[in-house]
Amino acid sequence: MSRHIDLNCDMGEGETEASAALDRELMRFISSCSIACGGHAGSEHTMRQTAASALDAGLRIGAHPSYPDRENFGRQSMSISESALSAAITEQTAALKAIVTELGGELSFVKPHGALYNDMARDAELTSLFVTTIKEFDPTLKIMGLAGSHCSAICENLAMPFLGEAFADRRYADDGQLSPRSQDGAVITEPEAAVAQIMSIVEHARVESINGKWLPLQAQSICVHSDTPGALEHLTLISNHLIARGIHIGAI
Repeated sequence: MSRHIDLNCDMGEGETEASAALDRELMRFISSCSIACGGHAGSEHTMRQTAASALDAGLRIGAHPSYPDRENFGRQSMSISESALSAAITEQTAALKAIVTELGGELSFVKPHGALYNDMARDAELTSLFVTTIKEFDPTLKIMGLAGSHCSAICENLAMPFLGEAFADRRYADDGQLSPRSQDGAVITEPEAAVAQIMSIVEHARVESINGKWLPLQAQSICVHSDTPGALEHLTLISNHLIARGIHIGAI
């Protein structure tokens, strides 16, 4: 039974002060955040604002690059050449790293966003491209990806550290992939259900699929999306429940 878990949240995805204020509230309950860096959302202003808040909160900071597709919020697969995708990933990660460094912090990991994340969990060649791109940019950065997927073995083969991630607010398909957001019930909006899924992963290393199949799942980090309805309520209840069970929330 693990007594230590990282809670992470994707942030910096909105341009309004209300979005920034919500991010700051969510930061009270997490230990890591991945910050949008221009591909699907985010700007120099939001990167700087979010990174400063994260440093004030003592969080581990990661970059959250995506397909260069702001129109679809990076949630649609994209036909793009390997060189163009590699350049986009590098540009986004470098932009955030420069800001974090200027603010006196350190960029710790890189987590792909949306369709790129899901495509990597299915496509070994795409994963290798992503990991190699990050290794060439900064080999000290960790790669955060879907726990239980081939991403772990590919990172190991390329001598890059891997952080296996599971989700509190997304259902899993029977094959261990995330259920598509278009599927009914794929996004968990009830805080109690999110808590139950987290506790199953943290304490029993398993998760129930959307069709009721139990899947083995070991993870170092658990994600709650900041744009999931009721995200603040989710994280408040999750944090309280983990602490009550004697489980430490902190970066691993």
